[in-house]
Amino acid sequence: MKKVTLLAASVLAGLMSAQASAVTPDVALKGDASYFRAGVYSRHFYGNGGKVGRLGNENDNYIELAPSVTLAEVDGTEWRFTTSFAMQSQDNGAWQATDKSSNTGEDIAFANTQAFLRVTGLLDSDKGAALWVGKKYQRVDSHVVDIYWRNTGGSGVGIENLSVGTGKLRASWTRRADVRDFELIHSGYSTKTGVNDDGKEQKVSSPSRTATNMFDVEYGFAPFDSSWASVGYTFVAPQRYASEYSNYGYKLAKKDTNGHVFTAVLGESLLGGWNTTVARFVKGGTADEGFNSHTYTGSSHSMFDPIQYKDSSSYNIDLIDYGAVNITENLNMLYHVWFNFSKIKECQDGKETYGRDFQLVLRPQYKLTKMTRLILETGMYTSSTNTNVFGDEGESHNTQQQKVTLAYAITPDAGNAWSRPEIRFFATYRHFGHKDGRTGVYGGGYTVNTMNGADAEHSLVDSLYEGRKSNIFFGAQAEAWF
Repeated sequence: MKKVTLLAASVLAGLMSAQASAVTPDVALKGDASYFRAGVYSRHFYGNGGKVGRLGNENDNYIELAPSVTLAEVDGTEWRFTTSFAMQSQDNGAWQATDKSSNTGEDIAFANTQAFLRVTGLLDSDKGAALWVGKKYQRVDSHVVDIYWRNTGGSGVGIENLSVGTGKLRASWTRRADVRDFELIHSGYSTKTGVNDDGKEQKVSSPSRTATNMFDVEYGFAPFDSSWASVGYTFVAPQRYASEYSNYGYKLAKKDTNGHVFTAVLGESLLGGWNTTVARFVKGGTADEGFNSHTYTGSSHSMFDPIQYKDSSSYNIDLIDYGAVNITENLNMLYHVWFNFSKIKECQDGKETYGRDFQLVLRPQYKLTKMTRLILETGMYTSSTNTNVFGDEGESHNTQQQKVTLAYAITPDAGNAWSRPEIRFFATYRHFGHKDGRTGVYGGGYTVNTMNGADAEHSLVDSLYEGRKSNIFFGAQAEAWF
């Protein structure tokens, strides 16, 4: 890596030698997102690490590289460029390509996930403050389930690490324009015949894409020794298009509501490790059942599907606690617990859905030798929903999932819960809940969604659901971040 780094630095320095500012020779993977995982598995399976834990429950190959380079250092300022490239695949063939015409590239995903310029030192009174412009991650997750409970990343502009009082402030405007909530056609519009707000049938053209603007602010401070805390607010506003498309009879402003995300976080040292507690309240159009960041709208934004729109009275409440602690000299544990409560009201049809979700994942790790350890990860997930239409009692659904993974791992520092790189040999048992969950595992591990409608051509009989509800698989996996 050192030779590659020096070579890359010398090449870049040569290309920029005509510039007055100096280029520091530190071209390396020094971003905040370089990550790798890959492995071999005894069978295909549907990964649901976000529900019952990731260990021994991810069957993809994933790599994300984040090269970062200082472009200039002038008068106490540093100008730094960071980008990241990610590739994900579940294809275990000998050769993988993005060429869709080949049989080996059908499940390849490639993305430029970040590309931003960041400058620090512009303020003489606050040299640590930074200004950035570009496409940037702004997200926080719980690692053992890989769920980003705060995610305002996107293309935008922001300030961070700005000293305000005894704490630090960050603020940003980011925009996501890649949500394809309409039928995508070359002209940029989709035309369908449907029923408008007055109950009359008409043809309406709608934009084939919509965008979401997020205005985010967060203030962090240390309330007491060995602790940190923050309060944050995100305003999520879908692009209205009221003037652009008014001539086509399309008015998103009447259909979709804004979203509001409030967060309060407390982190503190605990048993030689740390603990993070999060309280979150989501209001409006981005509220929905379940676990996610709630910072973009998932509705169709089409006047022909009014029931998809979330009323402004919808809300979502979350209590999250996760961290890593050292129980003894040789025993540590990663843990995650999440309570979720929601009331989702659909626009125009009077349907209200009340959701309750609970998630618990424990990952104790026992050090055997300096570079080996045993890992046990247990996870469970339960979800229940009750739906009422105009006050009348409607449908109720419940689902449960459980998982147990036992792994033998080799890593440079087996006593450190976060030690990477790591090679693991694992066996996993998973079980899906009763029939009301409407999702089972069948045959080789593929999911089956039951449909009890009268359309025989597209419905799956119940007996198919009664196939495999549990599975066991084993394999080996490597993971690293850098």
